[in-house]
Amino acid sequence: MSPSICCRCNEEIWPRAICSSGKAYHPHHFTCRNCSLVVDPALFFAVDDDVVCSECYLGNHAARCSACRTPILERAVAAVGRKWHEKCFRCVSCGKPLISSGFYEVNGYLFCNSHFRELFSSRCAGCAGPIEERAVVALSTKWHQKCFRCSICRQRIVTGEFRIVCGRPICLGCKPIVFGPQNCMCPEF
Repeated sequence: MSPSICCRCNEEIWPRAICSSGKAYHPHHFTCRNCSLVVDPALFFAVDDDVVCSECYLGNHAARCSACRTPILERAVAAVGRKWHEKCFRCVSCGKPLISSGFYEVNGYLFCNSHFRELFSSRCAGCAGPIEERAVVALSTKWHQKCFRCSICRQRIVTGEFRIVCGRPICLGCKPIVFGPQNCMCPEF
């Protein structure tokens, strides 16, 4: 068996060598690449095939959780180019865990499906609820199909043919009474 050569001093190692990432070290040359202190062979990290002590690893190399900013030392969730502790991967609105469900990311914040819809979906001009499916686009706004109704008779407008009176949809069958734009007599929604 050929003698080991220390990768730090290029001299023969005898009687005991420490090996890591295919390299051999004298015990006193098994040092952290960042702080140069001797590292306990049982408590070190390999970074780019070099030795790093636990303290330097936590301070300089460990991935940090996008939510709590502390080092991630156990299993992590990787999504949208960042990492989280499993316990931190939650909706910012309700705290619901997102590991086994769909989620949305907006400006770095994570949302469950229901809170994303509630906070960011288009709103219906009729009921103000979030629009999740097909919408009617009329009067420079969006409407649920069931909410797009005549302002007078309250019947659904389904044909796409309607008038606009005082900024409101009116079906072709209704006749609004209007005394000028300032004195509109159209009923309120």
